[in-house]
Parts: sequence; C-alpha cells; structure tokens
Amino acid sequence: MANIGYLPRQDFAVERTRPADILIRSVLIAAVFLSLWVSFNPFPALDEPIPVTDVGNLVNQLGYSSLFVLLAAWNLLHQPQRLLLLVRPVLIATLCWFALSVATSWDPALSARRLAFALVIIGIAGMVLLVPKSPRHFADVLAVVVMIVLVACYLGVLLVPQLSIHQASDVLEPELAGDWRGVFGHKNEASASMVLFVFIGIFIARVRSLGIGAVIVALALPFLFFTHSKTPMAALPLALIVSIIMARAAKPANGVGVALSLLLVLNLLSIGSIYIPPIHALVEAIVPDATFTGRTDIWKFAVDHVLQRPITGYGFATFWGTEQVVYGMTGATWANTASHAHNGFVDLALTIGIPGSALVTLWLIVLPLFDYYRASDEPQSAALKMLFLRICLFAAYESCFETIFTQLGALWLILIAAAFGLRFLAVSRVSH
Repeated sequence: MANIGYLPRQDFAVERTRPADILIRSVLIAAVFLSLWVSFNPFPALDEPIPVTDVGNLVNQLGYSSLFVLLAAWNLLHQPQRLLLLVRPVLIATLCWFALSVATSWDPALSARRLAFALVIIGIAGMVLLVPKSPRHFADVLAVVVMIVLVACYLGVLLVPQLSIHQASDVLEPELAGDWRGVFGHKNEASASMVLFVFIGIFIARVRSLGIGAVIVALALPFLFFTHSKTPMAALPLALIVSIIMARAAKPANGVGVALSLLLVLNLLSIGSIYIPPIHALVEAIVPDATFTGRTDIWKFAVDHVLQRPITGYGFATFWGTEQVVYGMTGATWANTASHAHNGFVDLALTIGIPGSALVTLWLIVLPLFDYYRASDEPQSAALKMLFLRICLFAAYESCFETIFTQLGALWLILIAAAFGLRFLAVSRVSH
C-alpha cells in the first residue's frame, strides 16, 4: 500500500497513471475476499449427511491454490522481497511446531494435507496485503466486495430461505432453525463476518466515504441480530471499546495490558468456571445459563484430552470429526460428536499441544497488539491499523467461546491478514 512504504514513491507516481494496473490489483483483491466470504460453495444445503472423516474439499483446494498462484505471480513482478518483512522468530517457530505436530499426529496423512492447505492460506494472507496501492484503494475494493456479500445474503433470505436460514431439517444442529446464515455454511460464520463488516464499514467511512461506510454498518447489524449468535454480539462492543482504550492509552503497555487482561478474564469465566468453584459461583450469579449453552461439557471433554497429550496434541487440525473421537473415545458423550471445542485456545491445544497454542496466540494476538503501537499515526494508516487491531481483538475475544478464527478457513485467513497487516505497518514505519 502506498503510504506503508511497500514501494518507492517514484514508482507509485508512474504506476498511478496506468488504469490496467489498478484493474489487475482490484480484481486480485476482490477475488481473494469474495472467495473468503462468498466461498466456492455459497448457500450450501445442510440437510445432507456429512462424512465422519474429512478427506478434503477439492473445490476449495483448487480455488485457494489458484489464488495462491495468481498472487505469487503478481508478487514476483512487484518486489517479492517485501514479504520478508513478515518473517519473524515467532512465525518460524510456529511453522516448525506445526510440522512437529504433523509428525506426531495420530493421523499424519490428514494433518499433512491440512498443513499444506494452511500454508497456502498463510501465503495468501501475506501476499494479498501487498496488492492494494493505498488504504483508499483497499477501502474501495472492500466496499464493493462487502456490498456484494451483504446483498447476496439478504437476497438469499428473501428468495431461497431454505438455503440461507437454518432449517429444522438440517442434519447437524436442527435446533438452530430460524437463524440466518446467508451465503455462509453456518450462522457462526455469518455472524462473525457481519461483525467484520461493521469494522470495515467504519474503516471505509474514515478513508473513503462516510455514506458508504454507514450503509455497510446499517446492513450488517440487522443481519447479525437475526443470526441470533450471542458471542459475536457481545464481542463486537468489547472489541470496539478496547480498541478505543488502546488508541487513547498514555503508554503502550497500558493498552496491551487492558486487552490481554480482558482476554484472561473471559477465559477464566469460560474454562475456569469448570474447575474453580468461586468463578463457577460468580458465573451462576451473573449468567442465566451457567453451562454457556452446553459448552461446559465440551470444554471438560476437550481439556481432559488436552491433558492426555499436552505437548504435541493429536495432530495439526486433526481431532474433531475423526473416527477415533466419534467412535473410539471411552466414556463417550454427545461431546464426542461436536465439531469443535467452542474455545479457540483449547482447540489449538488439542491439535498442536499447549506450546503450539501459546505460539499461535503470541503470533496472531499478542505481538500484533504491540505492532499497533509501532505503526504510523498518519490519518489513512491510523484507520487501517485500527481496522486490523479490531479484527485481532474480536478474534481473540470470540475465541473464548467459539473457534471460528482458529480453524482452517476463511476467517482464520482474515485474522492472519490482520496480524500481518499490523506487522507490515510497524516494520515499514521503523524502516523509514
């Protein structure tokens, strides 16, 4: 992006006069984000049986691999050495730990395939940030993409409700009947995306158009409400409030401390309520459902199995839905058939061990908070870094009760892109 220091100023002056260059950049950015939110299988039917063991989605693999190749080709022609700015010790350590968890996995072949897919996602997340010419250009493309997704979601609800609203005939979770999901496969994906659209709308209002940004926010909030997803509804104001506190903090340590303290408190209220009686009593006193809609059973099941393999876990992105869990666990409960741990940090510990979970948290949550303070305070850069910060904060807080941002998929890519974005902004400022 122009004022992030990715390209020399004189190069921008020349390229700015080339409409073809802008078009190519815009198409690449739009292709990435449309593939994330609309996906390669929009409006999926949920009334069909789902196999116990996932052998991979060929359409997704081909789609994301194609995006990776296109972005790689573009970056090879536009100073690919800029990607080295992303290389930091924690990233190298995390990738090495991923590889270790594949080698020790109880299903190495499945973990290896998923790690290969994860590397493609990480590559896309880093490379796509180098494509926009400026934050304003980035805002322009995001505005178009987000409006397309929002219109598609609302049209889906109006025209094909059986494919955009959860139904009682859904094979999994028929109790979600009536909850809106739009083009997404689950209401949790839809609700998290709507929160991101609110953040993007605010960003667009600051750097491009107040009116367009306001329209995006006004469309995203009602859809978020009709997903009936409580966690994103609660995490949205938390992320907004903490981001404002961080922006006004006198010292970076104070701002980071507030953000991480709230993260600790939320995890104590969730996982801690199972094991610490005073916290359990507090939760019972302030929350109507102290089980957090049945999550405590899943948390107990997950933590018990984390303790059985605390160092390397069960294998990269390999636990839930496998035959070993569904059919092989002793003392089986309905938690065996859950699709995730409903806590991103515990879910990571299950698959890549406690050290792996700590590394990912450091890479995608903790260090980006410090990068926020190292980034430029120029008006457009300030708006961009605030967008990335809010994505990281929201992902952190929602991950105390869900795993949308820690499982392989579109929202994990967006979290990685936000962390990379803060890294780019911080390093670029230092280099000037």
